[in-house]
Amino acid sequence: MLLPLLLAALHTTAPAPVHSVSDISQQFTFYMDGRFHRQYLQDDARDVRNWGSLSRLDLSNANLLLLTGGDARIPYDRGARDVIHRFLESGGTVLMMADGGSAPPQPGAAVVERYGAVLLDDRPTPPLVGVDSLADRPIEFRGGRVMQLDDGWTPLVVDADRRPVLARRTVGRGHLLVGSRGLFGHRPDASDPINASWVRPLLVEAARSKPVDPDRPHRRAWAEHTREAGPLVIEFHDGTEQFADGIVDVYHEVRPHMVAVTGVEPAPGMIKRLLVLPTGGGGFSSGARIAIGAWWGNFPERRYPMVELVSHEAGHSWVLPYPEPLWNEPIATYFGILVGRRLGMPEADRTFERQVAKARKLDPGLDAMDPQAEGTPRDLIWGKSYHVFEELERRHGPGAMAKYFRTKRGVLEPGRSGYTMDDCVAVWSIAVDEDLFPWFRSLAFDVDRERTDLGSRVPGR
Repeated sequence: MLLPLLLAALHTTAPAPVHSVSDISQQFTFYMDGRFHRQYLQDDARDVRNWGSLSRLDLSNANLLLLTGGDARIPYDRGARDVIHRFLESGGTVLMMADGGSAPPQPGAAVVERYGAVLLDDRPTPPLVGVDSLADRPIEFRGGRVMQLDDGWTPLVVDADRRPVLARRTVGRGHLLVGSRGLFGHRPDASDPINASWVRPLLVEAARSKPVDPDRPHRRAWAEHTREAGPLVIEFHDGTEQFADGIVDVYHEVRPHMVAVTGVEPAPGMIKRLLVLPTGGGGFSSGARIAIGAWWGNFPERRYPMVELVSHEAGHSWVLPYPEPLWNEPIATYFGILVGRRLGMPEADRTFERQVAKARKLDPGLDAMDPQAEGTPRDLIWGKSYHVFEELERRHGPGAMAKYFRTKRGVLEPGRSGYTMDDCVAVWSIAVDEDLFPWFRSLAFDVDRERTDLGSRVPGR
């Protein structure tokens, strides 16, 4: 009997699990797509992302909902606000990271106003200090605004004038936490987990007031709408539907130029789906799916930035299954420059010239700094990469890039392990029928054809 009793005791005393949902439907950020969780909840919570409409989100087996102030282009509609309220009433915990002062105001302001909180334009007066349960805890701050609260709130962090920067309120059986975004780090790579010593326990302890079933994992919610556009499936939710057609039009405009620039179709199995992201902050590619920020570069008012972005993210699917070494990101943007030129957009040349000029400030002749060296500035890598591509086109005729990609597809064996800069220069050499290793070394690249298994195929061997 002893063992069952001990097991029962352990079961009853074990802390309740935390199931968190990071919402990226109102405004996508890489910070909310995993980084916040990694900084503050990695060891305590099972997290999923909500890519679909917040108004449709099933939170029945979640107990922590993470929200941001969002973007005015996609407000928290009534359905979303009702989902949040029902979740709070049921015992869930909501963290809203938002600030006042923006024009137009962040939609999150309308969410918290329902509960007697107003996000103000005023910056806090340092120093910030913890009060109530955070008394005597160290407070780091990356900038933001204060709030005005009614009597139902408990301030947790205040400025020197006792104005709240973070506060908590009981709603039904749940907890609403509202705080300035600047309390939670600011780097996109989440490398500054400020205030983790108290943010983690604050969220975890609050969330555990709502029991969840640990044996029933909560699942991510994808954008709920799809539409076929030729061979492409477009993914969007209620808030991003308004942007979908315009982005698809850009993709169909860009695609034939990408084929012309690279001389090949996308790698097999790539670019099957296009996800419309609620952001102006760029996009990403997973190969088969590309994701595009809906209002990147003030689209649709400005068109070139979107042409460049779509070319960039799609371009990653052209270089697979062997990503480019060193310049995998620069070459994707260079695709956008080439497509923009083909479409007669003067912004393309300006983009090129601006980046090369940044590189020349660091390396005037573009022949002294090895872009592969540890700690090389980003501007040098990108600008020098553009210079190399442009020079190869000038020296070996328009279409040199297409020769390269056709050759790359032809000479790399399936299942190859890795693709180095030495391999890359060898492929370029085979493509243009000239040993380019000396030329690359004259530009300070540390490359050697003896380090690649393709060296025997380099002309002039």
